[in-house]
Amino acid sequence: MTAIPSRSSDSRRLFPHIEYLFSLQPTRMKLGLENVAALFELVGSPQRAFPSILVAGTNGKGSVTTWITSILRRAGLRTGTFYSPHLFRVNERIRLDGAEIPSPELDRLVGLLGTHRREAPFTFFEGLTAAAALWFREKGVDAAVFEVGLGGRLDATKLVEPAVCVVTGIARDHGEHLGRTRRAILGEKLGIVRQGAPLVAELPTKKLREQAARRCLELGAPFHDARIEARTWSARSRIDGMTFLLETPVRGYGRVETRMIGDPQVRNAAVAVRTVEVFRPRTGARAIREGLAVARFPARFQVLSGRPRFVLDASHNEQSLLASLRTLRGMADPGRTVILFGVMSNKELGRFPHAARGAAREIVLVPLPGPRGANADQLAGMFGPDTGGGARVRHARGMRDAFARLGRIAREDDTILLLGSHVLIEEAVAYI
Repeated sequence: MTAIPSRSSDSRRLFPHIEYLFSLQPTRMKLGLENVAALFELVGSPQRAFPSILVAGTNGKGSVTTWITSILRRAGLRTGTFYSPHLFRVNERIRLDGAEIPSPELDRLVGLLGTHRREAPFTFFEGLTAAAALWFREKGVDAAVFEVGLGGRLDATKLVEPAVCVVTGIARDHGEHLGRTRRAILGEKLGIVRQGAPLVAELPTKKLREQAARRCLELGAPFHDARIEARTWSARSRIDGMTFLLETPVRGYGRVETRMIGDPQVRNAAVAVRTVEVFRPRTGARAIREGLAVARFPARFQVLSGRPRFVLDASHNEQSLLASLRTLRGMADPGRTVILFGVMSNKELGRFPHAARGAAREIVLVPLPGPRGANADQLAGMFGPDTGGGARVRHARGMRDAFARLGRIAREDDTILLLGSHVLIEEAVAYI
């Protein structure tokens, strides 16, 4: 069982350039590459100083990024990693061999970028992407893994020049920016593909796989269908990890182990392995097996010790939420389960509210702070009227009230799933 992610004091108050960076966060998304392209050029195109892997997808990209990083480190490579988003500290987004960038270093890099803001004004995400590339160049990394923020075609990470591209999966999310169909969303994700760089893709339907293969053919990029090239079977889960059998065109790995659990994580791990094989064919079986076994990623169905048992899961769209419920059912009886849920107001939950009612005894809905968080009325609208079947749905006024309610309704042998937005996890951990 893994520990609660650590929460430290907010470094923004101590470092003025980090404070400035947070002032750039918009209330609406900004998509486009002109300004950030100019910014990269002004600081000497640091993204060209090292080989990179670029990971896009609706769900699973953070886990895939983590596993790729872990395997490369076990193979002896000095590895930089860029994540989006963070849980508690912006420093979490930029890492060297797993360690977060120190606040003084991040502040210095943002200050350097800020000297160019008249010529190339940048957003919060663009500034972090550029700071990551600068730091990785300074540290002389052997490889870097970049998690795409949103989409791909117009995301700042597209300016990275990847040796390998990855698309981890496609589901409906961020429809206002990426389109309302899976084909449209995949089209945006495939914007990261470029000539000569292989694409490793984990796509759920034949039509989507054919779409990706056509795009790769047009660009002269080798296409690797992970569904065919990385076979997995005989998965066995437990509270603190899972095992499964894995075979690729390179070798049969036999039964491998990972600390990250859940049905989708089997395929995410397979994608990570196949990506490393394509990126660095000489990577040994031992590095791959050990890299899978030791990797951790907070708030991805993360089970905490204690009674009642808390589980943290930052799933926030229909597909990932339903997958979380399937994993939950495998480890806890609905009669001994409580779900605490909060999400952003723009999320389309689809079948999740109905499925959640059948997976728990009680559901506590929590409004989230900020202009984008779903308020009490919006959450009530998402779940609809209480029909009397399945879980009882309670409405909290905020996180403090939600945990007060948990104190009254939770039993010692219950499993309490904290589910939804990263914001919910950040707010809730202070009360556990």
